Amino acid sequence: MKKLIMVSGSTRLIKNPPQPIPAIQRFDGVFIRLIRKYYRQTRNLDILILSPVYGLISGEEKIEFKEPIGESWRELNLDSNTISKIRESNLKKLTKWLSKRKYTEIYVNIGKNMLKLIEGFEKIVPQTTNITYAQGPGIGPKMAHMKNWIESRICKT
Repeated sequence: MKKLIMVSGSTRLIKNPPQPIPAIQRFDGVFIRLIRKYYRQTRNLDILILSPVYGLISGEEKIEFKEPIGESWRELNLDSNTISKIRESNLKKLTKWLSKRKYTEIYVNIGKNMLKLIEGFEKIVPQTTNITYAQGPGIGPKMAHMKNWIESRICKT
């Protein structure tokens, strides 16, 4: 069965080429790099990337370079109205995405501030789908948790 990883994009982006390339290639944060390491050797895996600039997008969606908002998305400097609009748009996209695909498990590696942009998504995920959240007090432990999740669930299928 298929699995889904939902991950925050990072403010670290590949600028060149400026023309659209897949989001999984455009974003260059540590979590995306880890996913890229395994992505081509896996089957039954979809990636959704969450960004305040692009919204919730597929890892395969081709995007052009856009400047990130601020230096870090840990501090999401958006007013509550903007966050609500982005959240509504993202939840609509996710609802449409999930209506076309079935997953046994969703792995979520999204920081608490970015999580505001998809807050309530659990309500639209089928009850038969397990949701696993990245565990750990910082980037290193979350990287190890995500790597273990990928290796134990994705690389074996």
